[in-house]
Amino acid sequence: MFSTRIGLLGFLAAVQIIISFADVDASNATVTIEPAGRTNSSATFLHVGVERFDRHYDQVQWYDGYVSNFGLGASSQIKGKYFGLVTAPADEYGGAGGTGMYASAYPNFSYSLRLNATVPIDYFGLFGTAMGREDALTFYNNGEEVFKFTGLDLEALFERRGFNTHTMTKPEHFGNPSWFDSDGLKSNDWQAYVFINFYFTAPYDEVKFEQTRGNGFESDNHTVGSFTKLGVTQ
Repeated sequence: MFSTRIGLLGFLAAVQIIISFADVDASNATVTIEPAGRTNSSATFLHVGVERFDRHYDQVQWYDGYVSNFGLGASSQIKGKYFGLVTAPADEYGGAGGTGMYASAYPNFSYSLRLNATVPIDYFGLFGTAMGREDALTFYNNGEEVFKFTGLDLEALFERRGFNTHTMTKPEHFGNPSWFDSDGLKSNDWQAYVFINFYFTAPYDEVKFEQTRGNGFESDNHTVGSFTKLGVTQ
């Protein structure tokens, strides 16, 4: 809709699995992906909140100071503020469930979330949509980088698990699960729509969302909390 779609990760086999990711800086975080079609985490939490960006439904919005209580109300123990955020109405590129709004790094190329929580935070999750290898998430604590995860990391993860990233076979995780073309097939079926979990062993208080080549790094359902159990694994 509002950016040029560029390249993506490799193609998954058509399977519904959750893949444990311990290959990238496992001392600070473990990353998993949810089964195809899921737009929320299956983890168990002591504290958790979700930002769905559904304040406006009719047009693109720009924010520099978007305050979130992650759906927990004014007395929320988990709060944050987004800087440089753009939100857009659901379309083929984003919007969990095909409704509401979603977050994007286009056209600003990046935005950030700074947390202010009164409970320990060791989890972040998001429903990444139309994901490209140019997308990147960087986590910080007190200004120091804690962990970085990119579309290339996700592509490498798929390849290490034996998937051929150059095949034209369309996998379950590819294509918008809530948006369909006139032929009844999932829209944008050459890019990944996947919920990604980040389980931390080191604290973080800021997340930077970046894209470098015109992709929007679209996402939704930003989830922040303290987990007690990882989600379902196979």
